[in-house]
Amino acid sequence: MKNVKRVLAVLLSVLMLASLAAVGVYAEDEPEVKTGAVSIISYNVAGLPNWKALTGEDTETNVAQNQTSIGTILNASGADIIAVQEDFGYHSSLVKPLTNYKLTTNHTGGVPGGDGMNIYAKSRIYSETRIPWEKSYGVIDDGADEMTPKGILYAVLAIGDGVYVDFYDIHADAYGDAGSKAARRDNFRQLAALINENYEKNGRPVIVTGDFNISGHHKTEANPDGDDGFTELLIEGAGLKDAWTELVNIQEYGGSYTDFSAVIEDKGASYTDYWGKWDSVEKFLYKDGTNGVTLNAENFYYQWYTDQHAAQINDEAWEEGREAQNLSDHAAAIVFFSYTAPADYAENTDDLKVNEPNFLKKIFNKIKIFFQDLRKLFSHLGDLFKYVK
Repeated sequence: MKNVKRVLAVLLSVLMLASLAAVGVYAEDEPEVKTGAVSIISYNVAGLPNWKALTGEDTETNVAQNQTSIGTILNASGADIIAVQEDFGYHSSLVKPLTNYKLTTNHTGGVPGGDGMNIYAKSRIYSETRIPWEKSYGVIDDGADEMTPKGILYAVLAIGDGVYVDFYDIHADAYGDAGSKAARRDNFRQLAALINENYEKNGRPVIVTGDFNISGHHKTEANPDGDDGFTELLIEGAGLKDAWTELVNIQEYGGSYTDFSAVIEDKGASYTDYWGKWDSVEKFLYKDGTNGVTLNAENFYYQWYTDQHAAQINDEAWEEGREAQNLSDHAAAIVFFSYTAPADYAENTDDLKVNEPNFLKKIFNKIKIFFQDLRKLFSHLGDLFKYVK
């Protein structure tokens, strides 16, 4: 009987050890991970001066008031990160209501001198870097992109506990003339090169947003460069995914990055059909890091913000029958990302720094750009007189 008990005890011990070993193997194969989510808004806030008001053509648009209303809406959004474009001379009106977003990039000022791009966040913003486009087109007309140092705003942002991303806010060259399209293609080439360079160095996941001034569905068999290299340079060249394409065109319509036929048949492809509604110029691009951090777009949509939205937030009476007015000529793009990271993941933050405002540099830059713009205007006086007339 004693021998039987000993055999049973040995068998039980073996079974327990086998069970522990199995658990150990399972844990090794399926390590625990950090998970979380981040919400981001990208919005061209149309903070340019209302030039038409100077000639009496538009006496109704109050840009400063619109910026205050936009700030009110964004502050109530609950988004973790807000990226804006055309945040120019009415910056103080925009930021005054943004009491939930005390952490921001350093404003570069109005026109001339400012690039119009800023990030507002609930966590620290690191390594803020502004890179103007190497090519732009248009002085008096065609978007007048040469008069403003638009380009890339790069920063490193925390999207969770110890989880960071390389974040890019851009504003590409505007308009559809040949010169602007060529400049925009070069913008995407420059952006892709910067993304690839940073990605190779640090391996962080990437999020790119902003006003791209082109849509992916403009690339067709008849016009293979209709998207100005957006697909070729950013989707293929930089390995990025587009949130709208992934969630809507692929998942809902069975399309791809080169086939938009089903959504076009359903929604129509005229300017008024797509502008601020589907595959518009406001985008969110993304890709996983090489450090084990993954990103997945869970939801994406466009939202037109109006003065009625701001009135509702402020609990103000809205006159019955009054038509709501859009606060910008762009819709906001809103995305929700989920992320995963290894449980033992720890970002190396040694190279990350918070950039303090440098007022002397800002003033010097504005003076430099003012004289550059003045020189360009003098070289296009004929075009200027035609434009004023």
